[in-house]
Amino acid sequence: MYWNSFSKSAKQPPDLTQLQWLPNPQYKTVHYGLVFLNLPAPLHYINFLSLLGIPNIPVLQNPAAVTTTEFDTAWIFHSCSLSQLNCLQSYSIQDDCGQTPELIDFDQTIKIVKAEQSFRLIHEYSELAFLLNIRLHPPRYKNYPFNLGIMQQWVCPASMQGTLRYKEQSYQVQSTGIFSYARTIQLPFWSWYFYTRQIIQVEHLQFIFYQIRNRFNQIIHSKLILLDTQQQKIKTYLHNVEFEVVRVYPKVVTPNGLSMYLPREFSWHLQHRHLKIQLFAEARGDYKFGFGAGYVGSFSYKLKMNQKYYETEAGYCEYVDYRALKWQEINATEKHFFKKTVQDLACQPLKTFK
Repeated sequence: MYWNSFSKSAKQPPDLTQLQWLPNPQYKTVHYGLVFLNLPAPLHYINFLSLLGIPNIPVLQNPAAVTTTEFDTAWIFHSCSLSQLNCLQSYSIQDDCGQTPELIDFDQTIKIVKAEQSFRLIHEYSELAFLLNIRLHPPRYKNYPFNLGIMQQWVCPASMQGTLRYKEQSYQVQSTGIFSYARTIQLPFWSWYFYTRQIIQVEHLQFIFYQIRNRFNQIIHSKLILLDTQQQKIKTYLHNVEFEVVRVYPKVVTPNGLSMYLPREFSWHLQHRHLKIQLFAEARGDYKFGFGAGYVGSFSYKLKMNQKYYETEAGYCEYVDYRALKWQEINATEKHFFKKTVQDLACQPLKTFK
């Protein structure tokens, strides 16, 4: 575990007017995304994920959604827990994307009107549309895994309020979540065959779990970012962050032609001298495909954090699995471990958040 070393800049949200929103000759790939949690049923969550310039990473491959070339393609993925036929839109950066100092637009159907630390997101789509006013807040977690500006990544808390329209039904929405940003130069092949990012919010704490594996099921990266919005502090845990898929649905074929198992029950565990976490989750079944070789969805969960217990319906999951099916299957030992731990947790008093 370590504290965010960029403590001075972490106290201030980024200046969005200075942000790079479209790829340029130096940074070929740009990502920015929003995830908002704890929304009432039937919404549960809202997300907006962009990827401009598709890198050579297996978990992000979706050839059917490439318009011209990989580095001229922009993907926009948006969803909530409601049923949707198409969550992914694909654009040509050169032909469909425009930029001014105040505005980014994608074929005039998606507009981002930016200010210094806030922006308005307008998504005019027939099935699911929204107009959200978004403001960024400290603290900001920054991660520069390579020197010389090869890659830059950060996340920070965000709040929003606005209107969402699903078919003929309108919802007034207000919530908190995270804003994520990353950019990278053109890199060679990365052996990322499994990726998951899962987010929960408990009181003033935001938990962001990550895990990445290679084609041989070896863990490349597994960590927890803990954002404290009240004290404006960040803790990052890089060791003993364990993820297990315990029950899966039968094998399915995703819309981009890949076979995978959809996780039905899964867990996260962290053992640290100051923090012990046991998170047990059950997928809601609202799988939204098109996000690379996988899906986006939500889950209910039980959480034990040190000696406190919580139960809620508000978890968010991105899950992409390009591995061979033999690596996606789980064994009896893991099932027994999950069953025993859930039974122990069920005996404890739980605090439910509305």
